[in-house]
Amino acid sequence: MDQIHSHFSESVLDYDTVADKVVMRNDELHERLIGSVALDGSKELNILDLGCGTGHGISLLLTKFPNAKITGVDFCDRMIENAREKLKNSLKRVRLRGDDFRKMEFGEKYDAVVSAIAIHNVTHEEKNELFGKIYTSLNDGGVFVNGDFVGGETSEMDEQCKNVYQEFLKENLRGGELEAWLRHASEEDMPLALSKQYHMLRNHGFRGIKLVWQFNNEAVYIAEK
Repeated sequence: MDQIHSHFSESVLDYDTVADKVVMRNDELHERLIGSVALDGSKELNILDLGCGTGHGISLLLTKFPNAKITGVDFCDRMIENAREKLKNSLKRVRLRGDDFRKMEFGEKYDAVVSAIAIHNVTHEEKNELFGKIYTSLNDGGVFVNGDFVGGETSEMDEQCKNVYQEFLKENLRGGELEAWLRHASEEDMPLALSKQYHMLRNHGFRGIKLVWQFNNEAVYIAEK
């Protein structure tokens, strides 16, 4: 995890300028993720965004849920600073925490927990522990919506998806930036197959687990409490 922290704190100076170059169909992924939070937008909801980055997802949530309060968590101080600037006109409804979602106590109940391109950065054991914390933190009827890099269901599928993704990076990046992201993808990312994630989620009590979008090695799914 120290390598990942270094990557986002030192190698990535402005994630907003590079996001579309390192996440295939980034806008589509976020739109499907936020669109899958099927809650009553008129209610005073409490939403948690794990790995909120520069606040792109929070911006979309604020628009869809005008009465919601949103907590964004990210371990990268630069990301939190950028999010605070981007969301400066909405800070009455937004709380930003510079913290590690693997270790932090969530501390309250939420109607929805969302995450975009974040959970693949932690070990599979930590994913399992995190899914348990998310389930415990949700109100009855709450939803967890995750949009992330995922592993292939077979070694052949996994290799094929990795090759497609590497070609995507090579088309969009150059020089040291390309080298940093290729290294991050091949040595630091820890995506997990959807079937294995679903198994973990069910073991913690989640139900209604459904895949709502997938493109190559990226997917959005929902799980209900």
